[in-house]
Amino acid sequence: MFNFTCHRGVFLVGSLSFLCLLEPTLAATNVKKIQPQKIASTFALATLLKKHNTNRFGRMYVAYADTGAIALAGSAVAKSTSVSHTDTNVQVTGVDESDRAKVDDNGYIYQLVNNQVIIAKAFPAAQLSQSAVIELPQDNFSPTGLYLQNGKLVVVGNTWQTLSPPVGFENTTSPTAKMAYGGWWGYMRNTQTRTLIYDVSDQTQPKQIRDVVVDGDYLDSRRVGNYLYFMTRSYPRYYMAPNMVSTNPWFMKSKDILPSVTDNKAGKTTTKTLAIKDVVYFPNFVEPDYVVVASIDLEQPQKEVVTKAYLGAGDLVYASHENLYLSASKYNFGGNGDVVPQNITTTQIFKIGIDAGQMNFTAAGEVNGTALNQFSMDEQGDYFRIATTTSSWFSGTNESYSSLFVLNKDMKTVGKIDKLGEGENIYATRFMGNRCYIVTFKLTDPLFAIDLSTPENPVVMGELKIPGYSNYLHPIDETHLIGFGKEAAIYQPEKLNTDTPNTDTPWWTDGSAFYQGLKVALFDVADMKNPKQIDSVTIGERGTDSPILWDHKALYWDAEKHLFGFPVQESHLTQAFDPQKPWNDGQPSYQGAYIYEVTPEKGFSFKAKLSQIPDGMVPKTYDGYSYSYWDSEATNYFIDRILRVDDSLYTLSSNQITVYSLENYKETNKLVFKPQVNSQK
Repeated sequence: MFNFTCHRGVFLVGSLSFLCLLEPTLAATNVKKIQPQKIASTFALATLLKKHNTNRFGRMYVAYADTGAIALAGSAVAKSTSVSHTDTNVQVTGVDESDRAKVDDNGYIYQLVNNQVIIAKAFPAAQLSQSAVIELPQDNFSPTGLYLQNGKLVVVGNTWQTLSPPVGFENTTSPTAKMAYGGWWGYMRNTQTRTLIYDVSDQTQPKQIRDVVVDGDYLDSRRVGNYLYFMTRSYPRYYMAPNMVSTNPWFMKSKDILPSVTDNKAGKTTTKTLAIKDVVYFPNFVEPDYVVVASIDLEQPQKEVVTKAYLGAGDLVYASHENLYLSASKYNFGGNGDVVPQNITTTQIFKIGIDAGQMNFTAAGEVNGTALNQFSMDEQGDYFRIATTTSSWFSGTNESYSSLFVLNKDMKTVGKIDKLGEGENIYATRFMGNRCYIVTFKLTDPLFAIDLSTPENPVVMGELKIPGYSNYLHPIDETHLIGFGKEAAIYQPEKLNTDTPNTDTPWWTDGSAFYQGLKVALFDVADMKNPKQIDSVTIGERGTDSPILWDHKALYWDAEKHLFGFPVQESHLTQAFDPQKPWNDGQPSYQGAYIYEVTPEKGFSFKAKLSQIPDGMVPKTYDGYSYSYWDSEATNYFIDRILRVDDSLYTLSSNQITVYSLENYKETNKLVFKPQVNSQK
């Protein structure tokens, strides 16, 4: 039977995006331990790549084939420091994640604004001032986040390298080849991940001390202690442009089939291709891509970059103090009827041990379904847990269900729960020690409480069904958590229109849910058999949104003061809510930060709405339309991060930093960013 397998992934060729969206696929239920295999030689590697080449871009090249043509190839509060402050909200305590803003122990804020890093003296609040501006590369660098560790500032992001055209291409007489050169070649780029390190021990005079570029799209990164780990997904050059280079294993060159690292330190730039000994593969890998894992010692930033790679894919990253886990969705179409079920997607998980900057590929496993995000994964002792959703819409059944798997240290499944929330998808997951909470959604929000104290026998202890859903779950203690998501209205036309018979049955006959305003709910899960919602608030109406729903680092979490906050773009309906038209969108009316106090005993207590948008600046209206929007001038005042330094609250936007008293939430100071002061390039 015909069989085709594809990873979920996006591959950029200039401005074109090639996205494998087709669903469904696979997995044997009795998965054996998958151990990494070494590669004996460059020839052996080339043979592997050739064997597994799926020619993902084949159609593009065929389109230019012609006679005579040359075919184209959890936020903690920093303690025991001189200045108390909140930190980035991370998943695992002690495992730092990149963010748009960081605070050091002297009360300086480092903020990523476009292609600059603004360094501001934030303590004392009365002395708020701009100390320096770091000008990042402008031409081909897109920064994604910052790290800060003992006087070292790290900027990570994406860059790219334009590939050279094939030799002799300019001399071709083929009109098709000329068209291909002019229309396509200018967009052929090798994407790379760039890491810039600065010495900021003197915050007024930042100095660049390292510039590392690794082949591959930036996947994710973590900092554990003094060591920064970052992951990329790299595509061999022959793969991106197969006819530019030889695809004969005897003639493939290392530089065309292995990732490279370019390192600029102490004024010297070197480029090295990864050694064969630093590359492994796992049996039955699907795509001939590399996941490159690199580490840098931030305490000794002049030391060599440690790099390892494996053949395969990577989508999501989870990190503990001892291991990195990379998941890769795998989509199979068809099957041989023996061990691979039809139309079931699976996820491969690759386990990499980390220790003081060293990496060791240890094992891989595979489970049914696909993971939603990094919070779908967790490590507890010797066990790895993952929650997935399996969908069968490609087969026409439109069925879905969720599962939870427990894998041992060898990445073999030892326990699982199947058929959670049948007909629904996972919207949020949170692991808390030997407990797991999963939110699925279609019409209502079932919150499942799962006991994982016996890894071989996970048990659903209780379930709570409420309107709406949560996208992010945040623990406030061992028995309470907050859900951030959307309220929902259920539309059932056959019930609403009882006087008029439905002659044409709509696809939503059984009811369809339409999201409404932003919902924040407090759950009491002390009794896992009987989880309860003990408080909730709804902000705005349909159209209201917040980055907290997709970016957990947008949450200001201050356990010391029992405070939390998040940015909100609020919308309101111009007329009263119509239950027969729950899809009507509201119009934008406000952007700013909402601040609450929370305790299990009292629930939520509203504290303040803080906005930087100047008085008189309102949403614009399209000519001839009723829809309104915030223009670019206004969006520069949009708050995207909230921090506490000492006893003051700071809101950050692209334009300024505003300071508020925690006693009455009155504005006490403001810093409007100035162009390049003591800038460092």
